[in-house]
Amino acid sequence: MSDNFKRYNRIKSGLRQLLPGTLGPRQLQPLDHLARLVNGIVAAGHTQLPKLAAKDPRPLKTESKIASLKRLVATESFSQELFFVPFVKAFLAGLARSRKEVVLVIDGSTVGRGCMALVVSVVYAGRALPIAWLVVEGKKGHLAQERHLQLLQQVQSLLSEGQKVVLLGDGEFDGTLLQEAARQYGWQWVVRTAKSSLYRTPRSRRWGKFGDWKLARGGFVAHYKLGFSGEGWGPVTGIGVWEKEYEAPLYLVTSFTNARLAAAYYKKRYRIETFFSDQKSRGFRLDQSHLDQPDRLARLMIGCVYAYWWLVYLGTYAREHDWDSVVHRTSRCDLSFFQLGWRLLEHWLNIDYQFELASNSQLSFFSKFCTVVNK
Repeated sequence: MSDNFKRYNRIKSGLRQLLPGTLGPRQLQPLDHLARLVNGIVAAGHTQLPKLAAKDPRPLKTESKIASLKRLVATESFSQELFFVPFVKAFLAGLARSRKEVVLVIDGSTVGRGCMALVVSVVYAGRALPIAWLVVEGKKGHLAQERHLQLLQQVQSLLSEGQKVVLLGDGEFDGTLLQEAARQYGWQWVVRTAKSSLYRTPRSRRWGKFGDWKLARGGFVAHYKLGFSGEGWGPVTGIGVWEKEYEAPLYLVTSFTNARLAAAYYKKRYRIETFFSDQKSRGFRLDQSHLDQPDRLARLMIGCVYAYWWLVYLGTYAREHDWDSVVHRTSRCDLSFFQLGWRLLEHWLNIDYQFELASNSQLSFFSKFCTVVNK
Protein backbone atom coordinates (compact mmCIF):
# COMPACT_ATOMS: atom_id res chain seq x y z
CA MET A 1 0.00 0.00 0.00
CA SER A 2 1.44 3.40 -0.97
CA ASP A 3 2.11 6.15 1.57
CA ASN A 4 -0.53 8.33 -0.09
CA PHE A 5 -3.14 5.62 0.25
CA LYS A 6 -2.22 4.90 3.88
CA ARG A 7 -2.32 8.58 4.77
CA TYR A 8 -5.60 9.11 2.94
CA ASN A 9 -7.27 6.15 4.69
CA ARG A 10 -6.26 7.42 8.12
CA ILE A 11 -7.50 10.92 7.35
CA LYS A 12 -10.82 9.70 5.97
CA SER A 13 -11.41 7.48 9.00
CA GLY A 14 -10.64 10.32 11.35
CA LEU A 15 -12.80 12.90 9.57
CA ARG A 16 -15.80 10.59 9.70
CA GLN A 17 -15.40 10.41 13.48
CA LEU A 18 -14.96 14.16 13.88
CA LEU A 19 -18.41 14.82 12.43
CA PRO A 20 -20.61 12.01 13.80
CA GLY A 21 -24.25 12.00 12.86
CA THR A 22 -24.16 15.26 10.92
CA LEU A 23 -23.83 13.97 7.38
CA GLY A 24 -26.40 12.26 5.19
CA PRO A 25 -25.64 9.87 2.31
CA ARG A 26 -25.33 12.71 -0.21
CA GLN A 27 -22.80 14.48 2.02
CA LEU A 28 -20.50 11.51 2.54
CA GLN A 29 -19.05 11.87 -0.95
CA PRO A 30 -17.84 15.45 -0.31
CA LEU A 31 -16.37 14.15 2.96
CA ASP A 32 -14.32 11.62 0.99
CA HIS A 33 -13.19 14.45 -1.29
CA LEU A 34 -12.27 16.46 1.82
CA ALA A 35 -10.08 13.57 2.97
CA ARG A 36 -8.31 13.61 -0.39
CA LEU A 37 -7.94 17.39 -0.13
CA VAL A 38 -6.35 17.21 3.33
CA ASN A 39 -4.15 14.32 2.21
CA GLY A 40 -2.97 16.25 -0.84
CA ILE A 41 -2.19 19.40 1.17
CA VAL A 42 -0.15 17.47 3.74
CA ALA A 43 1.62 15.30 1.17
CA ALA A 44 2.40 18.06 -1.33
CA GLY A 45 3.03 20.89 1.11
CA HIS A 46 1.13 23.04 -1.34
CA THR A 47 -2.37 24.20 -2.29
CA GLN A 48 -2.17 24.37 -6.08
CA LEU A 49 -4.71 21.85 -7.32
CA PRO A 50 -2.43 20.01 -9.80
CA LYS A 51 0.06 19.35 -7.01
CA LEU A 52 -2.72 18.07 -4.75
CA ALA A 53 -4.02 15.85 -7.53
CA ALA A 54 -0.58 14.28 -7.87
CA LYS A 55 -1.00 12.91 -4.32
CA ASP A 56 -4.48 11.48 -4.94
CA PRO A 57 -4.15 7.69 -4.49
CA ARG A 58 -6.94 6.80 -6.92
CA PRO A 59 -5.95 5.16 -10.24
CA LEU A 60 -7.43 7.96 -12.36
CA LYS A 61 -6.07 10.34 -14.96
CA THR A 62 -4.50 13.45 -13.49
CA GLU A 63 -7.01 15.71 -15.26
CA SER A 64 -9.86 13.78 -13.66
CA LYS A 65 -8.33 14.26 -10.22
CA ILE A 66 -7.88 17.98 -10.81
CA ALA A 67 -11.46 18.26 -12.05
CA SER A 68 -12.80 16.60 -8.89
CA LEU A 69 -10.89 19.09 -6.71
CA LYS A 70 -12.25 21.99 -8.77
CA ARG A 71 -15.78 20.66 -8.30
CA LEU A 72 -15.23 20.35 -4.56
CA VAL A 73 -14.12 23.96 -4.01
CA ALA A 74 -16.93 25.15 -6.31
CA THR A 75 -19.65 23.23 -4.41
CA GLU A 76 -21.72 25.49 -2.14
CA SER A 77 -22.72 22.60 0.13
CA PHE A 78 -19.05 22.06 0.95
CA SER A 79 -19.07 24.71 3.66
CA GLN A 80 -17.50 25.60 7.00
CA GLU A 81 -20.93 25.30 8.61
CA LEU A 82 -21.30 21.66 7.64
CA PHE A 83 -17.75 20.34 7.56
CA PHE A 84 -15.89 22.34 10.21
CA VAL A 85 -18.25 24.13 12.63
CA PRO A 86 -19.43 20.95 14.44
CA PHE A 87 -15.83 20.06 15.31
CA VAL A 88 -14.98 23.58 16.52
CA LYS A 89 -18.17 23.86 18.56
CA ALA A 90 -17.26 20.64 20.36
CA PHE A 91 -13.77 21.96 21.06
CA LEU A 92 -15.01 25.31 22.40
CA ALA A 93 -17.71 23.59 24.46
CA GLY A 94 -14.95 21.50 26.02
CA LEU A 95 -13.16 24.69 27.03
CA ALA A 96 -16.37 26.04 28.53
CA ARG A 97 -16.87 22.86 30.57
CA SER A 98 -13.36 23.19 31.94
CA ARG A 99 -14.15 26.83 32.82
CA LYS A 100 -11.31 28.12 30.72
CA GLU A 101 -11.50 31.51 29.11
CA VAL A 102 -11.21 31.76 25.35
CA VAL A 103 -8.46 34.03 24.06
CA LEU A 104 -9.14 34.95 20.43
CA VAL A 105 -6.79 36.58 17.93
CA ILE A 106 -8.01 38.25 14.75
CA ASP A 107 -5.69 38.95 11.83
CA GLY A 108 -5.54 38.94 8.03
CA SER A 109 -3.20 37.66 5.35
CA THR A 110 -3.00 37.35 1.57
CA VAL A 111 -4.24 34.12 0.00
CA GLY A 112 -4.56 32.97 -3.59
CA ARG A 113 -4.59 35.59 -6.31
CA GLY A 114 -5.72 39.02 -5.17
CA CYS A 115 -7.56 37.88 -2.04
CA MET A 116 -7.31 38.34 1.70
CA ALA A 117 -8.23 35.85 4.42
CA LEU A 118 -9.49 37.28 7.69
CA VAL A 119 -8.99 34.65 10.39
CA VAL A 120 -9.91 34.28 14.05
CA SER A 121 -7.87 31.76 16.03
CA VAL A 122 -8.13 30.56 19.60
CA VAL A 123 -4.92 30.71 21.63
CA TYR A 124 -4.80 27.34 23.34
CA ALA A 125 -1.88 25.75 25.20
CA GLY A 126 0.52 28.15 23.52
CA ARG A 127 -0.77 27.72 19.96
CA ALA A 128 -3.09 29.73 17.72
CA LEU A 129 -5.68 27.35 16.27
CA PRO A 130 -8.00 28.78 13.56
CA ILE A 131 -11.71 28.47 14.27
CA ALA A 132 -13.34 30.81 11.74
CA TRP A 133 -12.43 32.74 8.62
CA LEU A 134 -13.74 34.63 5.63
CA VAL A 135 -12.05 35.46 2.34
CA VAL A 136 -12.58 38.66 0.37
CA GLU A 137 -11.10 40.28 -2.69
CA GLY A 138 -8.35 42.73 -1.94
CA LYS A 139 -4.63 43.17 -1.53
CA LYS A 140 -2.80 43.22 1.78
CA GLY A 141 -4.06 46.11 3.86
CA HIS A 142 -6.92 47.16 6.08
CA LEU A 143 -10.36 45.74 5.38
CA ALA A 144 -13.63 47.52 6.05
CA GLN A 145 -14.95 47.23 9.60
CA GLU A 146 -18.07 45.57 8.24
CA ARG A 147 -15.93 42.55 7.37
CA HIS A 148 -14.54 42.48 10.90
CA LEU A 149 -18.06 42.53 12.31
CA GLN A 150 -19.15 39.76 9.95
CA LEU A 151 -16.39 37.49 11.19
CA LEU A 152 -17.01 38.34 14.86
CA GLN A 153 -20.66 37.43 14.46
CA GLN A 154 -19.60 34.11 12.96
CA VAL A 155 -17.36 33.45 15.96
CA GLN A 156 -20.02 34.47 18.48
CA SER A 157 -22.32 31.78 17.07
CA LEU A 158 -19.70 29.13 17.91
CA LEU A 159 -19.34 30.03 21.58
CA SER A 160 -21.25 28.70 24.55
CA GLU A 161 -23.49 31.11 26.41
CA GLY A 162 -21.64 33.01 29.10
CA GLN A 163 -18.21 31.93 27.89
CA LYS A 164 -15.45 34.31 28.98
CA VAL A 165 -13.71 35.78 25.92
CA VAL A 166 -10.69 38.03 25.39
CA LEU A 167 -10.16 39.36 21.83
CA LEU A 168 -6.74 40.50 20.62
CA GLY A 169 -5.90 42.35 17.41
CA ASP A 170 -3.25 44.53 15.81
CA GLY A 171 -3.64 48.10 14.57
CA GLU A 172 -6.12 47.17 11.85
CA PHE A 173 -8.70 46.23 14.46
CA ASP A 174 -8.91 49.32 16.67
CA GLY A 175 -12.12 50.52 14.98
CA THR A 176 -14.84 51.62 17.36
CA LEU A 177 -17.44 49.46 15.59
CA LEU A 178 -15.41 46.34 16.34
CA GLN A 179 -14.82 47.39 19.95
CA GLU A 180 -18.51 48.12 20.40
CA ALA A 181 -19.41 44.70 18.99
CA ALA A 182 -17.02 43.06 21.46
CA ARG A 183 -18.65 45.01 24.27
CA GLN A 184 -22.13 43.96 23.16
CA TYR A 185 -21.02 40.31 23.15
CA GLY A 186 -19.70 40.70 26.68
CA TRP A 187 -16.07 40.18 25.63
CA GLN A 188 -12.94 41.87 26.86
CA TRP A 189 -10.48 43.15 24.24
CA VAL A 190 -6.96 44.48 23.74
CA VAL A 191 -6.07 45.98 20.35
CA ARG A 192 -3.12 47.92 19.10
CA THR A 193 -3.56 51.48 17.91
CA ALA A 194 -1.44 54.08 16.13
CA LYS A 195 0.58 56.79 17.87
CA SER A 196 -1.51 59.28 15.92
CA SER A 197 -4.80 57.97 17.37
CA LEU A 198 -6.79 60.60 19.25
CA TYR A 199 -8.06 60.49 22.81
CA ARG A 200 -9.37 62.79 25.48
CA THR A 201 -9.66 62.42 29.25
CA PRO A 202 -12.91 62.84 31.22
CA ARG A 203 -11.73 66.20 32.56
CA SER A 204 -10.59 67.68 29.27
CA ARG A 205 -12.32 68.60 26.04
CA ARG A 206 -9.02 68.81 24.21
CA TRP A 207 -7.84 65.96 22.05
CA GLY A 208 -4.41 64.45 22.49
CA LYS A 209 -2.42 61.82 20.61
CA PHE A 210 -1.12 58.57 22.05
CA GLY A 211 2.32 59.42 20.65
CA ASP A 212 2.45 62.58 22.82
CA TRP A 213 2.84 60.52 25.99
CA LYS A 214 6.29 60.81 27.56
CA LEU A 215 7.59 57.28 27.30
CA ALA A 216 11.21 56.15 27.59
CA ARG A 217 12.63 52.77 26.56
CA GLY A 218 11.55 50.25 29.17
CA GLY A 219 8.69 52.50 30.27
CA PHE A 220 4.99 51.84 30.81
CA VAL A 221 2.11 54.31 31.05
CA ALA A 222 -1.66 53.90 31.32
CA HIS A 223 -4.57 56.35 31.13
CA TYR A 224 -8.08 55.40 32.16
CA LYS A 225 -11.64 56.25 31.16
CA LEU A 226 -10.57 57.74 27.86
CA GLY A 227 -12.75 58.80 24.99
CA PHE A 228 -11.17 57.18 21.94
CA SER A 229 -10.84 58.32 18.34
CA GLY A 230 -12.46 61.46 16.97
CA GLU A 231 -15.81 60.09 18.11
CA GLY A 232 -14.88 60.14 21.80
CA TRP A 233 -16.08 56.55 22.06
CA GLY A 234 -15.45 54.76 25.32
CA PRO A 235 -14.60 54.67 28.07
CA VAL A 236 -11.46 52.66 27.38
CA THR A 237 -8.01 52.28 28.88
CA GLY A 238 -5.07 53.57 26.85
CA ILE A 239 -1.66 51.98 27.28
CA GLY A 240 1.83 52.87 26.13
CA VAL A 241 4.60 50.31 26.59
CA TRP A 242 8.18 50.42 25.31
CA GLU A 243 10.00 47.17 25.89
CA LYS A 244 13.77 47.46 25.91
CA GLU A 245 14.36 45.06 23.01
CA TYR A 246 12.19 47.08 20.61
CA GLU A 247 13.01 50.25 18.69
CA ALA A 248 9.66 51.96 19.26
CA PRO A 249 6.83 51.95 21.80
CA LEU A 250 3.55 50.09 21.42
CA TYR A 251 0.17 51.70 22.02
CA LEU A 252 -2.89 49.71 23.05
CA VAL A 253 -6.61 50.30 23.60
CA THR A 254 -8.42 47.93 25.93
CA SER A 255 -11.56 47.30 27.94
CA PHE A 256 -9.45 46.11 30.89
CA THR A 257 -8.96 48.43 33.82
CA ASN A 258 -5.87 46.43 34.80
CA ALA A 259 -3.36 47.82 32.29
CA ARG A 260 -0.56 45.39 33.15
CA LEU A 261 -2.88 42.43 32.64
CA ALA A 262 -4.03 43.83 29.28
CA ALA A 263 -0.43 44.21 28.09
CA ALA A 264 0.32 40.62 29.14
CA TYR A 265 -2.69 39.39 27.15
CA TYR A 266 -1.59 41.29 24.06
CA LYS A 267 1.67 39.35 23.90
CA LYS A 268 -0.40 36.27 23.03
CA ARG A 269 -1.45 37.93 19.78
CA TYR A 270 1.83 37.01 18.12
CA ARG A 271 0.88 33.31 18.21
CA ILE A 272 -1.24 33.79 15.08
CA GLU A 273 1.84 34.79 13.07
CA THR A 274 3.02 31.19 13.33
CA PHE A 275 -0.25 29.96 11.81
CA PHE A 276 0.08 32.29 8.82
CA SER A 277 3.71 31.35 8.18
CA ASP A 278 2.78 27.65 8.39
CA GLN A 279 0.01 28.25 5.87
CA LYS A 280 2.40 30.05 3.54
CA SER A 281 6.19 29.93 3.20
CA ARG A 282 6.87 27.28 5.85
CA GLY A 283 3.95 25.07 5.05
CA PHE A 284 1.08 24.85 2.60
CA ARG A 285 1.83 27.93 0.42
CA LEU A 286 -1.75 29.11 0.48
CA ASP A 287 -0.60 32.45 -0.91
CA GLN A 288 0.55 30.64 -4.08
CA SER A 289 -2.79 29.04 -4.88
CA HIS A 290 -4.01 29.95 -8.37
CA LEU A 291 -7.59 30.36 -7.14
CA ASP A 292 -8.89 33.93 -7.31
CA GLN A 293 -12.51 33.57 -6.15
CA PRO A 294 -13.05 34.23 -2.43
CA ASP A 295 -15.70 31.56 -1.91
CA ARG A 296 -13.51 28.85 -3.46
CA LEU A 297 -10.48 29.91 -1.45
CA ALA A 298 -12.61 29.81 1.72
CA ARG A 299 -13.51 26.18 0.92
CA LEU A 300 -9.90 25.33 0.15
CA MET A 301 -9.05 26.65 3.60
CA ILE A 302 -11.25 23.99 5.20
CA GLY A 303 -8.69 21.44 4.08
CA CYS A 304 -5.77 23.67 5.11
CA VAL A 305 -7.16 24.25 8.59
CA TYR A 306 -7.88 20.56 9.20
CA ALA A 307 -4.36 19.72 8.02
CA TYR A 308 -2.94 22.36 10.37
CA TRP A 309 -4.89 21.13 13.41
CA TRP A 310 -3.83 17.56 12.72
CA LEU A 311 -0.14 18.31 12.30
CA VAL A 312 -0.11 20.45 15.44
CA TYR A 313 -1.73 17.56 17.30
CA LEU A 314 0.88 15.14 15.97
CA GLY A 315 3.61 17.55 17.04
CA THR A 316 2.27 17.70 20.59
CA TYR A 317 1.94 13.91 20.55
CA ALA A 318 5.56 13.59 19.41
CA ARG A 319 6.76 15.79 22.27
CA GLU A 320 4.61 13.99 24.84
CA HIS A 321 5.69 10.50 23.77
CA ASP A 322 9.36 11.24 23.04
CA TRP A 323 9.06 10.84 19.27
CA ASP A 324 10.77 14.22 18.89
CA SER A 325 14.12 12.65 19.78
CA VAL A 326 13.54 10.12 16.97
CA VAL A 327 12.56 12.51 14.19
CA HIS A 328 14.63 15.53 15.26
CA ARG A 329 17.40 16.01 17.80
CA THR A 330 18.02 13.97 20.93
CA SER A 331 19.21 16.89 23.05
CA ARG A 332 16.72 19.61 22.10
CA CYS A 333 13.90 20.42 19.67
CA ASP A 334 13.92 23.65 17.65
CA LEU A 335 10.87 22.82 15.53
CA SER A 336 7.36 24.19 15.95
CA PHE A 337 4.69 21.64 16.80
CA PHE A 338 3.46 21.99 13.22
CA GLN A 339 6.84 21.11 11.70
CA LEU A 340 7.47 18.40 14.29
CA GLY A 341 4.11 16.80 13.50
CA TRP A 342 4.90 16.83 9.79
CA ARG A 343 8.19 15.02 10.41
CA LEU A 344 6.53 12.49 12.69
CA LEU A 345 3.89 11.69 10.08
CA GLU A 346 6.49 11.06 7.38
CA HIS A 347 8.50 8.90 9.77
CA TRP A 348 5.46 6.81 10.63
CA LEU A 349 4.73 6.30 6.95
CA ASN A 350 8.34 5.25 6.30
CA ILE A 351 8.29 2.60 9.04
CA ASP A 352 4.69 1.56 8.32
CA TYR A 353 3.57 2.55 11.81
CA GLN A 354 -0.16 2.01 12.39
CA PHE A 355 -1.59 5.38 13.37
CA GLU A 356 -5.02 6.96 13.26
CA LEU A 357 -6.33 10.52 13.03
CA ALA A 358 -8.88 9.42 15.60
CA SER A 359 -9.21 6.06 17.29
CA ASN A 360 -12.17 3.75 16.93
CA SER A 361 -12.82 3.99 20.66
CA GLN A 362 -14.87 6.69 22.36
CA LEU A 363 -11.72 8.80 22.74
CA SER A 364 -12.07 10.99 19.67
CA PHE A 365 -9.39 13.09 18.02
CA PHE A 366 -10.89 16.10 19.79
CA SER A 367 -10.54 14.47 23.20
CA LYS A 368 -7.03 13.26 22.39
CA PHE A 369 -6.02 16.72 21.26
CA CYS A 370 -7.27 18.36 24.45
CA THR A 371 -5.62 15.71 26.60
CA VAL A 372 -2.21 16.01 24.96
CA VAL A 373 -1.94 19.79 24.66
CA ASN A 374 -3.05 20.35 28.26
CA LYS A 375 -0.04 18.45 29.62
